[in-house]
Amino acid sequence: MADSRIPHVDRRSFVAPALAVAATVVFFSLPGLPGEALDLWIQSFFWNGKAWLIPHEHPLGLAVAYDGPKALIIIWALLLIGAAIFAKRVRVRALYLLACLAVVSVVCTQLRAVTGMATPLELKAFGGVHDHLLLFQAKPAGYPSHAFPAGHASGGFALLGLYWILKARRWRGIALGLGVGCWMGFYQVARGEHFLSHTLATAALAWLLCVGLAFLLRKPLEREVSSPS
Repeated sequence: MADSRIPHVDRRSFVAPALAVAATVVFFSLPGLPGEALDLWIQSFFWNGKAWLIPHEHPLGLAVAYDGPKALIIIWALLLIGAAIFAKRVRVRALYLLACLAVVSVVCTQLRAVTGMATPLELKAFGGVHDHLLLFQAKPAGYPSHAFPAGHASGGFALLGLYWILKARRWRGIALGLGVGCWMGFYQVARGEHFLSHTLATAALAWLLCVGLAFLLRKPLEREVSSPS
Protein backbone atom coordinates (compact mmCIF):
# COMPACT_ATOMS: atom_id res chain seq x y z
CA MET A 1 0.00 0.00 0.00
CA ALA A 2 1.18 3.52 -0.74
CA ASP A 3 0.95 4.69 2.86
CA SER A 4 3.18 1.86 4.11
CA ARG A 5 6.30 3.13 2.39
CA ILE A 6 8.80 5.80 3.42
CA PRO A 7 7.42 9.21 2.37
CA HIS A 8 9.39 12.04 0.86
CA VAL A 9 12.81 10.43 0.85
CA ASP A 10 14.70 11.40 -2.29
CA ARG A 11 17.08 14.16 -3.32
CA ARG A 12 14.20 16.61 -3.68
CA SER A 13 13.36 16.06 -0.03
CA PHE A 14 16.37 18.14 0.98
CA VAL A 15 15.16 21.28 -0.77
CA ALA A 16 12.47 22.44 1.67
CA PRO A 17 14.41 21.90 4.93
CA ALA A 18 17.59 23.39 3.42
CA LEU A 19 15.62 26.47 2.38
CA ALA A 20 14.13 26.65 5.87
CA VAL A 21 17.60 26.65 7.42
CA ALA A 22 18.87 29.26 4.97
CA ALA A 23 15.81 31.48 5.37
CA THR A 24 16.06 31.39 9.18
CA VAL A 25 19.75 32.26 9.12
CA VAL A 26 19.34 35.09 6.61
CA PHE A 27 16.19 36.60 8.12
CA PHE A 28 17.53 36.72 11.66
CA SER A 29 21.23 37.27 11.01
CA LEU A 30 21.60 40.07 8.47
CA PRO A 31 21.51 43.68 9.68
CA GLY A 32 18.65 45.67 8.22
CA LEU A 33 16.23 42.78 8.01
CA PRO A 34 13.33 42.62 10.52
CA GLY A 35 14.53 39.42 12.18
CA GLU A 36 16.55 41.19 14.86
CA ALA A 37 13.64 43.48 15.77
CA LEU A 38 11.29 40.49 15.90
CA ASP A 39 13.60 38.61 18.25
CA LEU A 40 13.92 41.58 20.59
CA TRP A 41 10.21 42.36 20.47
CA ILE A 42 9.18 38.82 21.41
CA GLN A 43 11.79 38.70 24.14
CA SER A 44 10.48 41.94 25.65
CA PHE A 45 7.24 40.20 26.66
CA PHE A 46 9.19 38.09 29.15
CA TRP A 47 11.37 40.85 30.63
CA ASN A 48 9.97 43.54 32.94
CA GLY A 49 13.11 45.64 32.97
CA LYS A 50 14.54 43.99 36.06
CA ALA A 51 13.73 40.29 35.94
CA TRP A 52 12.34 37.57 33.72
CA LEU A 53 8.64 36.80 33.83
CA ILE A 54 9.49 33.15 34.49
CA PRO A 55 12.20 32.95 37.18
CA HIS A 56 15.31 31.32 35.80
CA GLU A 57 15.57 28.55 38.38
CA HIS A 58 11.91 28.16 39.36
CA PRO A 59 11.43 24.52 40.47
CA LEU A 60 8.08 24.06 38.71
CA GLY A 61 9.35 25.47 35.42
CA LEU A 62 12.44 23.29 35.55
CA ALA A 63 10.34 20.21 36.32
CA VAL A 64 7.79 20.61 33.52
CA ALA A 65 9.88 22.19 30.78
CA TYR A 66 13.55 21.45 31.42
CA ASP A 67 14.57 18.54 33.64
CA GLY A 68 11.30 16.67 33.10
CA PRO A 69 11.42 16.62 29.28
CA LYS A 70 15.14 15.82 29.34
CA ALA A 71 14.45 12.82 31.58
CA LEU A 72 11.66 11.63 29.28
CA ILE A 73 13.94 11.93 26.24
CA ILE A 74 16.61 9.88 28.03
CA ILE A 75 13.99 7.23 28.80
CA TRP A 76 12.92 7.36 25.14
CA ALA A 77 16.53 6.79 24.07
CA LEU A 78 16.84 3.80 26.41
CA LEU A 79 13.62 2.32 25.02
CA LEU A 80 14.96 2.76 21.49
CA ILE A 81 18.18 1.01 22.44
CA GLY A 82 16.15 -1.84 23.92
CA ALA A 83 14.00 -2.06 20.79
CA ALA A 84 17.08 -2.06 18.55
CA ILE A 85 18.55 -4.97 20.52
CA PHE A 86 15.51 -7.11 21.23
CA ALA A 87 12.71 -6.20 18.80
CA LYS A 88 13.73 -7.46 15.39
CA ARG A 89 10.60 -6.19 13.60
CA VAL A 90 11.32 -2.55 14.48
CA ARG A 91 15.12 -2.68 14.76
CA VAL A 92 15.91 -0.39 11.83
CA ARG A 93 13.22 2.12 12.83
CA ALA A 94 14.52 2.18 16.39
CA LEU A 95 18.08 2.74 15.16
CA TYR A 96 16.87 5.50 12.86
CA LEU A 97 15.04 7.32 15.67
CA LEU A 98 18.03 6.87 17.96
CA ALA A 99 20.27 8.34 15.24
CA CYS A 100 17.88 11.29 14.86
CA LEU A 101 18.05 11.97 18.58
CA ALA A 102 21.83 11.70 18.75
CA VAL A 103 22.70 13.55 15.54
CA VAL A 104 20.25 16.43 15.98
CA SER A 105 21.33 16.98 19.59
CA VAL A 106 25.06 16.77 18.88
CA VAL A 107 24.96 18.97 15.76
CA CYS A 108 22.87 21.67 17.43
CA THR A 109 24.95 21.79 20.61
CA GLN A 110 28.30 21.71 18.79
CA LEU A 111 27.30 24.44 16.34
CA ARG A 112 26.75 26.78 19.27
CA ALA A 113 30.46 26.76 19.99
CA VAL A 114 31.28 28.36 16.64
CA THR A 115 28.34 30.66 15.85
CA GLY A 116 29.28 33.35 18.36
CA MET A 117 25.81 34.19 19.64
CA ALA A 118 24.86 35.27 23.16
CA THR A 119 21.75 34.38 25.13
CA PRO A 120 19.29 37.21 25.90
CA LEU A 121 20.14 37.22 29.60
CA GLU A 122 23.78 37.99 28.71
CA LEU A 123 22.83 41.14 26.77
CA LYS A 124 22.69 44.70 28.07
CA ALA A 125 19.07 45.03 26.96
CA PHE A 126 18.12 42.30 29.43
CA GLY A 127 20.39 43.01 32.37
CA GLY A 128 23.59 41.49 30.98
CA VAL A 129 26.89 43.03 29.94
CA HIS A 130 27.21 42.34 26.20
CA ASP A 131 25.91 44.13 23.13
CA HIS A 132 23.50 42.31 20.86
CA LEU A 133 25.52 41.22 17.84
CA LEU A 134 24.18 39.19 14.94
CA LEU A 135 25.59 35.99 13.50
CA PHE A 136 27.77 37.58 10.80
CA GLN A 137 28.90 40.59 12.80
CA ALA A 138 32.42 40.68 14.22
CA LYS A 139 32.58 39.72 17.89
CA PRO A 140 35.02 41.03 20.49
CA ALA A 141 37.22 38.67 22.47
CA GLY A 142 35.29 36.96 25.23
CA TYR A 143 31.90 37.31 23.55
CA PRO A 144 29.63 34.37 24.49
CA SER A 145 29.11 31.58 21.99
CA HIS A 146 26.59 29.08 23.33
CA ALA A 147 23.16 30.11 22.09
CA PHE A 148 22.57 29.53 18.36
CA PRO A 149 21.01 27.11 17.58
CA ALA A 150 19.18 26.10 20.74
CA GLY A 151 20.43 22.91 22.35
CA HIS A 152 17.69 22.09 24.87
CA ALA A 153 14.90 21.99 22.29
CA SER A 154 16.90 19.78 19.92
CA GLY A 155 15.85 16.59 21.70
CA GLY A 156 12.20 17.49 21.24
CA PHE A 157 12.53 18.42 17.58
CA ALA A 158 14.41 15.16 16.93
CA LEU A 159 11.03 13.45 17.39
CA LEU A 160 10.17 14.75 13.92
CA GLY A 161 11.89 11.59 12.72
CA LEU A 162 8.71 9.70 13.63
CA TYR A 163 7.14 11.05 10.44
CA TRP A 164 9.37 8.86 8.28
CA ILE A 165 8.74 5.58 10.08
CA LEU A 166 5.03 5.56 10.96
CA LYS A 167 2.86 3.46 8.68
CA ALA A 168 -0.20 5.68 9.00
CA ARG A 169 -1.18 9.05 10.45
CA ARG A 170 2.32 10.37 10.03
CA TRP A 171 1.10 13.84 10.96
CA ARG A 172 1.25 12.62 14.56
CA GLY A 173 5.03 12.45 14.27
CA ILE A 174 5.13 16.03 13.06
CA ALA A 175 2.74 17.15 15.80
CA LEU A 176 4.74 15.41 18.52
CA GLY A 177 8.11 16.68 17.31
CA LEU A 178 6.92 20.25 16.90
CA GLY A 179 4.90 20.16 20.10
CA VAL A 180 7.67 18.88 22.35
CA GLY A 181 10.35 20.96 20.64
CA CYS A 182 8.31 24.16 20.84
CA TRP A 183 7.39 23.50 24.49
CA MET A 184 11.05 23.07 25.43
CA GLY A 185 12.11 25.99 23.24
CA PHE A 186 9.38 28.32 24.52
CA TYR A 187 10.51 27.76 28.10
CA GLN A 188 14.07 28.72 27.21
CA VAL A 189 12.83 31.88 25.47
CA ALA A 190 10.63 32.77 28.44
CA ARG A 191 13.51 32.59 30.91
CA GLY A 192 16.04 34.41 28.75
CA GLU A 193 18.15 31.50 27.60
CA HIS A 194 17.31 31.81 23.89
CA PHE A 195 15.73 34.04 21.27
CA LEU A 196 12.93 32.82 19.01
CA SER A 197 15.44 32.59 16.15
CA HIS A 198 17.57 30.11 18.08
CA THR A 199 14.61 27.75 18.45
CA LEU A 200 13.48 28.14 14.84
CA ALA A 201 17.00 27.35 13.65
CA THR A 202 16.96 24.17 15.73
CA ALA A 203 13.62 23.10 14.26
CA ALA A 204 14.84 23.68 10.70
CA LEU A 205 18.11 21.84 11.34
CA ALA A 206 16.27 18.92 12.93
CA TRP A 207 14.03 18.68 9.86
CA LEU A 208 17.05 18.66 7.54
CA LEU A 209 18.98 16.13 9.59
CA CYS A 210 16.01 13.76 9.98
CA VAL A 211 15.50 13.87 6.20
CA GLY A 212 19.19 13.16 5.66
CA LEU A 213 19.21 10.17 7.99
CA ALA A 214 16.03 8.80 6.41
CA PHE A 215 17.69 9.14 3.01
CA LEU A 216 20.80 7.28 4.17
CA LEU A 217 18.72 4.45 5.67
CA ARG A 218 15.94 4.51 3.07
CA LYS A 219 16.41 0.96 1.77
CA PRO A 220 16.38 -0.90 5.12
CA LEU A 221 13.69 1.44 6.44
CA GLU A 222 11.49 0.84 3.44
CA ARG A 223 11.83 -2.93 3.77
CA GLU A 224 10.96 -2.83 7.45
CA VAL A 225 8.09 -0.35 7.22
CA SER A 226 6.60 -2.19 4.25
CA SER A 227 6.76 -5.62 5.88
CA PRO A 228 3.70 -7.04 7.68
CA SER A 229 3.56 -6.23 11.39
